[in-house]
Amino acid sequence: MIQNSKQKWKNFLIRSMIKSTYQKVNLMVAAILSVVLLLLFFGIITGIVRCPYESQFGISCSSCGVSRDIFRFLRLDFASPINPHSLKLFVFFISQIFLRFILGISLVKSFPSVMKLDIIITLVWITWVFGSLLFG
Repeated sequence: MIQNSKQKWKNFLIRSMIKSTYQKVNLMVAAILSVVLLLLFFGIITGIVRCPYESQFGISCSSCGVSRDIFRFLRLDFASPINPHSLKLFVFFISQIFLRFILGISLVKSFPSVMKLDIIITLVWITWVFGSLLFG
């Protein structure tokens, strides 16, 4: 009897440690976004990537200055962004890190409606943030 209950607890712990694919993806996205923001914070990738549009044609594109602004925002300098879309992108990435981390460690796999709502809201948010950056 005791051995059987021990086995049940062991199986329960093993099942609870196994995350769903949704949770694994959320944790992976949070990790990737965190690494990119840390690289920007420490200035490792700031200035490495040049805008090919600006270097080829001499005209600034709609995303010019975003990485410099995010670097400033990470250093808590919100004074005068170069690009008007930078703050929107910064808020999007920071909130996505926290949201993905929370959803990655939660028990969302029990609530498929929460997963669907998360996917819909994220897709609409991505469309709004990047659509305004790309199309005006």
